[in-house]
Amino acid sequence: MIDLDRMALLGIDVGFSRSRPTTGIAWSKGRAFKAAKTHTDWERRSQNIPARTTFSVIAIDGPLVPLGSADSLDRLCERMFIRGAFQSRCKPGLSHHGYGRDLRRAAAETAEQVLHLAGHNVAVENAIRKGASVIEAFPNAFLGVLLPDARFAMPAAGKRKKFDWLYDHAVDSGVLENLFHTIGWLNLELIDAVLAERDHEKRAAWICLLTAACAAVGKSEVVGDEVGGWFWLPPIKLWAQWARDALAHNTTELRRQRHGS
Repeated sequence: MIDLDRMALLGIDVGFSRSRPTTGIAWSKGRAFKAAKTHTDWERRSQNIPARTTFSVIAIDGPLVPLGSADSLDRLCERMFIRGAFQSRCKPGLSHHGYGRDLRRAAAETAEQVLHLAGHNVAVENAIRKGASVIEAFPNAFLGVLLPDARFAMPAAGKRKKFDWLYDHAVDSGVLENLFHTIGWLNLELIDAVLAERDHEKRAAWICLLTAACAAVGKSEVVGDEVGGWFWLPPIKLWAQWARDALAHNTTELRRQRHGS
């Protein structure tokens, strides 16, 4: 079994304000770990990442598409999560127009900043850059698919606070702690830090770090295609039944549409 305490992992919540610290960064190296909030420029981001470290997997919260993709590229992975039950629970924004294009550019810039830190010793299929273990995290869906149906019957959060609502319920219901145990990451100090986190950007970065950890141990559910890129999500066996059903339904519907039947 892969020992996550022997690996270095990095998670980045992109953010793209040029004036405010909206980037979240979380890393683990051995049993050491840290989360920080910083700005978009590499000079300040790099100050929050251990020097001279090669990371087995780097997960970035932001739309990552293959090099050379058109700004107008409509991504399958996003289409999978904007319909059905996902639509009201953990949908993404579409990254091929408006605000989404800005986020796509910011994610690409972030990937280029950290590419030299990505290791090559972990076999990560569907990485967004050939030969480098850089993958896309989607924190809202990562948490949302873990939550039982009953949680969504509770008062919902406004759009701007949706992620924190999902995080709070993932902690309260025990599904977030259970994920650590499922992937064999039993660093109790790290678990306590993640469960107790209150800062929005740091929370997002922790989920990116967990996304990297799932990929590193080969327990991710990966949704998307080679044209538009991939979402890396928790192991399917941990998904709530409603989420499994929604994924299966949307897969069938999108396949039918693409084949004109």
